[in-house]
Amino acid sequence: MKPRSTSVIVAALAAMISANPARAGDLKQVAEISIPGDPIVDIGIMDIDQTTGLGYLADKTNKSVVVFDTKTDKFVSRIPGFVGLLKDGNVSGPNGVLVVKGGAEVWVSDGDSTIKVIDTKSGRITATVATGGTKRANGMALAEDIGVVIVANSNDAPPFLSLISTAPDHKILAKIPIPESGENLERSAYHAPSGMFYTAIPVLRADTAKGLLAQTDAKNGKLVKLHELRCYPHSLSIVSDSTIFLGCSSAHGPSPKPGGDMAIFDIAAGKVETSLAGYGGNGGSTVNRKLGQYYHSTSAGTLMVVDTKTKKGLQQIPTSNGARSLAVSLANNRVYVATTAKELACRGCIVVYAPE
Repeated sequence: MKPRSTSVIVAALAAMISANPARAGDLKQVAEISIPGDPIVDIGIMDIDQTTGLGYLADKTNKSVVVFDTKTDKFVSRIPGFVGLLKDGNVSGPNGVLVVKGGAEVWVSDGDSTIKVIDTKSGRITATVATGGTKRANGMALAEDIGVVIVANSNDAPPFLSLISTAPDHKILAKIPIPESGENLERSAYHAPSGMFYTAIPVLRADTAKGLLAQTDAKNGKLVKLHELRCYPHSLSIVSDSTIFLGCSSAHGPSPKPGGDMAIFDIAAGKVETSLAGYGGNGGSTVNRKLGQYYHSTSAGTLMVVDTKTKKGLQQIPTSNGARSLAVSLANNRVYVATTAKELACRGCIVVYAPE
């Protein structure tokens, strides 16, 4: 009887495996980039230079920007010169990271309301741009076609957006107060066909049951519209010329709770057309248009994968608490997720995922 029972179990397992095969293109972990220094307990944003393959991660614990190579999946160096992790997180940094001028520069927003400009050839900070606030400068986005960067001062009263020229004078082109924000200014993205920046604002001050999506004209520096949303957007990615995916977090508003949904915003209509339940949350996002995949990494420890064409969820991969920063290399289609030392034995590392 024992041999027969074993064979039945094996046959059943084989049937289960054949009924649920791994889908081509599913992400799996393929590497882990160790980062030397003090164990990283707080991180900012990550960006990758798609030309050189070098990645940049804001490391508040070590008061620096971590440089890593996506061609070898190895740590390269650190660039120091930032305020670091302070008791008041609203003045800590570095925060945002943005590759500018085709990789010649990396702009890094800091806790002292400045942007530090790094010359990537020398690996040194060569300029400091004051945004005029008293709290941290945070998320940024680049309008590469006109040489303009938007940066959010999310914790000033009121919070404000600044448009800054990438020319050598780094002129402040516009300052846009957002008194309608009831809680923070989050990530921004640039929609090149319309010349508009979009910025996620989690909570509307006048009605805490709603969030906002700010639309700003990159050329004239004017706030075009504050789109009211029935969710609390924390991150966003422009996944096509017509659509924005918003990572909405249920941790905001009058009845906070874990998790969240993904809202699908129609740019031409100026409204949310539908949502994808369970594929949002507090975190960051990015997109690989070549593969038609959107990635959202949550602070609660999940990497979400969504098909940008069908707008259906593909995967929810467990990561670790605090793993909210990520970027994708378009050269090798690998997704890089930064973790902290709060859970993983790697003391704060970058976990690498690739399509099967």
